[in-house]
Amino acid sequence: MDFDELPFSKEEDDELEELPFEQSFSTEKQPSINNDTIDDIGINEFVPFVKNDNTLKEDLSTQIEVNDNKESIFENLGNSYIPSDEELNNIDKMYEYKESDNKEDIFSKISNNIIPKLKLLPVIAFIFVSFLGIYLFSSNIKADEVNLIKIEENGKVGYIDNTGEVLAKPKYISGTDFYRGYAIVKNYNNLSGVLNSKAKLEVPFGNFFYIDLYSDRYITSKFTNDGLKQGLLDENLDKLTRFNYDNLSYSKSGLFLFVRDETLGLMNKDGKEIYSYVVDEVDNRDVSIEISTSDSKEKYAKVKINASSTIINAETGKEVYKYTLSDIYVLDNNVFYVKSENDGENNKYFVIKNDKVIYETSDYKRIRIDDLSSNIAIGIKENGKTDYINLNNKEVINSNDNIDYTYSDGVILQKSHNFKTDKDEYKIVDSDNVIGEFNDIKPVDNMFVNGFMKIYEANNKYGFINKKGKIITNKSYDELSDFTSYGYAIVKYDNLYGVINDSGKEVIKPMYDEIIILEDELFKTIKDKNKEELFIFRVNDKYGILNSKGKILIKPIYNSFDIITTKYPIIKAIYNNDELLINLNTFNELTMKIIDDITIYENYIVIGNKYYNYNGKMIYKIK
Repeated sequence: MDFDELPFSKEEDDELEELPFEQSFSTEKQPSINNDTIDDIGINEFVPFVKNDNTLKEDLSTQIEVNDNKESIFENLGNSYIPSDEELNNIDKMYEYKESDNKEDIFSKISNNIIPKLKLLPVIAFIFVSFLGIYLFSSNIKADEVNLIKIEENGKVGYIDNTGEVLAKPKYISGTDFYRGYAIVKNYNNLSGVLNSKAKLEVPFGNFFYIDLYSDRYITSKFTNDGLKQGLLDENLDKLTRFNYDNLSYSKSGLFLFVRDETLGLMNKDGKEIYSYVVDEVDNRDVSIEISTSDSKEKYAKVKINASSTIINAETGKEVYKYTLSDIYVLDNNVFYVKSENDGENNKYFVIKNDKVIYETSDYKRIRIDDLSSNIAIGIKENGKTDYINLNNKEVINSNDNIDYTYSDGVILQKSHNFKTDKDEYKIVDSDNVIGEFNDIKPVDNMFVNGFMKIYEANNKYGFINKKGKIITNKSYDELSDFTSYGYAIVKYDNLYGVINDSGKEVIKPMYDEIIILEDELFKTIKDKNKEELFIFRVNDKYGILNSKGKILIKPIYNSFDIITTKYPIIKAIYNNDELLINLNTFNELTMKIIDDITIYENYIVIGNKYYNYNGKMIYKIK
């Protein structure tokens, strides 16, 4: 097949005419992709206009470094050159204009105020040109980060910016949402291309037989001397691998599976092959991977090639368990088990850490690890008895029948009775040591949650202790919630609610009828975006929003709040029976009426057939 012979619709021809790369459309014959005539050409060779400004940007950025030390500019010109005071002052003025958003302004101001004073010195002219180039280079970087908004109309896809300007009419048969300044679209001939943040074709139709985004990497294919081959691109469309793979697929675990001739294996997101296995010609080309979910930095995975399975380090590819034809099942926190082939026999469990099998047993019906860093495994026997196993010495911790043991949050609470003092005594232990103890405190439920446990105090009041057995609350409360993973708990005092932090300090005084802590994902989304930690509060049957310093950011005037997504900072509110939206990044009320279903996206909102930006402005309406 030759791409010169591929049919293009008129709409595609119009799209091509808009491309800003004139050299890409010369009358000279473009490289053929016939298998007999083309080598394995990289993206930059086969598609000369893909990312063709990278070299220019890199060359320009190395010519001069704009920083706060103006003398360093002249140092780059050679030690023999000594700038005058007037020239240094001129550089000061150049710095005044470097942050401007208006390039025409910059030309005007620099032309009027600086160029006459420079007396056209070649050195200063070089600095001016370099500075201007750096400004434009910075502007291009910002433009590339803009994510356009996908619109769909009559079964076709187009794109607008956040002001509503249509940059690409709905003419593509399909299109993805933008990711880091790019979106993949398909034309009428079912060919894929990539649009940039100006809705222009960064990768024209037909340059790749196939392209799709997985996680933050692009799997692509094109014709080479060896036939249709696949390769991997990064988020900037730069080539990470050669096009020499028969098949590439994403494993939903951050790794890619590959087949290359008789070699099967795994590739990391940087395009590095971390594990490979050579099969015979008669073997199937089947490879799969399943990674154990864990908070630990160590990730281990089962790799199955044809009928054989092994365990590898998912970062390095190091094989840490011998190949077996038995089925290996993957559990959380680097726990695996091999199912027994004989009925009536227990399954064999094993735990992997530091690239070794640190524990292996067939004594239990089930094994689990709730917190890998605790080095404590929980084993459940056939009779239902639970053992807490120290993974360091392989011993059962709860072996004393005179002690009550409760495991939670990575530690074990041991309760024993001192008959001399007639008091219960408690010890808090990890896998190695006693880390805390107490005897004059009574736990509520013997459970630690996110580092803290509720305790009874006098007069039916409550408080908290930490894992050292120390009381952190300065006073007793009527009610307590558990601590969140972000270190906050709701407290009730004198029938009013407030919030304490993990030091026991009241960050929001108990003065409200109700406090609601946002779900962890939404809490994190807003905290990461604008450094605010938000809480919903109610007073006089009205709801508002305040932060972790007790400052009211949204006044309590709403009948209710509804969390419609935990991924984006938009919530629904009811005000006098009207539904409206609130942006929790700006704390502004959005004035559009809600009469249809709402869908929230990263930078826009769709209500019925209307598109709105995060300021509440309607930017597009489907006809």
